[in-house]
Amino acid sequence: MNRQTELRLIKEILALKQEGKTQYHESTQTLSTERYISEQWYQKEQDALFKNRPMAIGLANEIPEIGDYQAIDWVNGISLLVVRDKNNQVRVFANACRHRNSRLVDNNSSGCKRRFSCPYHAWTYNTEGELIGAPEFESGFSDLDKKNLGLIEFNSRVISGIIYLHFDLNQQVPDNILAEEMISGFDYLNLEKQLVYKRRSYTIKANWKILLEGGIEAYHFNVAHKSTLAPFFLGNLSTWETWGRLDLRMILPKKPMLDALDLPESQWQIRKMANIIYSISPSMLFLVQPDNISLIKMIPLSKGETRIDEVLLVDASVNGGNNWTPEEEKTHETNHNLVNKILMEDWVLGESIQANMEGGAVNQVHFGRFESALIWFHQQYDNAFSESQPLRPPARKL
Repeated sequence: MNRQTELRLIKEILALKQEGKTQYHESTQTLSTERYISEQWYQKEQDALFKNRPMAIGLANEIPEIGDYQAIDWVNGISLLVVRDKNNQVRVFANACRHRNSRLVDNNSSGCKRRFSCPYHAWTYNTEGELIGAPEFESGFSDLDKKNLGLIEFNSRVISGIIYLHFDLNQQVPDNILAEEMISGFDYLNLEKQLVYKRRSYTIKANWKILLEGGIEAYHFNVAHKSTLAPFFLGNLSTWETWGRLDLRMILPKKPMLDALDLPESQWQIRKMANIIYSISPSMLFLVQPDNISLIKMIPLSKGETRIDEVLLVDASVNGGNNWTPEEEKTHETNHNLVNKILMEDWVLGESIQANMEGGAVNQVHFGRFESALIWFHQQYDNAFSESQPLRPPARKL
């Protein structure tokens, strides 16, 4: 974001605080719990959101060096192999040998390789996905051409450091998939230069939408996070805006925001006065704090299970690169564990919500006017099921 946007966002928060308001929707919303527990609904959203549209899967700086790779257990049982090739380009392949479909590397593994050899029959591929070796290939597969047996590659594109792909092999990722204001925001964060400090992965027994919802509203802070977040934030006060798709930027002001009233604008710094949330379609969040960024991926495994990937992103060490000083190590470790503690407060609630929904005693959920980002999300989510109703940004309501 540019300086003008930064000042505007701070002024909007201060105005709402003075009026005792937050960002409201014009009405409440009531939804059936079917969208969280129905297998039919789950399959429909897989097609509409996760298979037939380009989507973000991670960051290029998760694989910073040539030969670096990640194997990702993605939606619909697809295993992805994300690799930085010899030309320093990020590429996304199916993690499946062309011989008999064996995985080349274990799901959720990472490392650095110049060759990927199948553990079943040793068919071997380079970082460009080319089949470069197979035992007794000439005699056993004499009527096949190695050139036609490279890894299946998905069309992908890196934009502002974010890796997008399209699962439809005949479709490209558009170069305008991110709004200019989102790109400006990631430039402000220097996202492409951030380094991965540490990551963790685990599975939560709840629908991905339940978990995402907790990340884009502040109504629960004073209760669910009464000992962790609540003492530092301004209660149920937030603003958000969007520029299409299911992407948004949310500002969650902290108590230092009120200091702006006594400071010249030249000293206003939104990153010190608020947490910033960037939500990337359909299920990825960036939690921006003063000295780190947490990337949170919510990958639906089934209607009632979601795998969470947490990645802590930090600036390079004062010593250069990721050779952290003891002081930096202590700070990063504290932040890494604190974010997880706060997330688990939400995730535990999410699992109980999912269990109750499955029980069926209550078959509706309600969103209040001050949960306006949730109302918007579900409206856009519903629109995604129909090409005749394209995703569109709503009028902003303050």
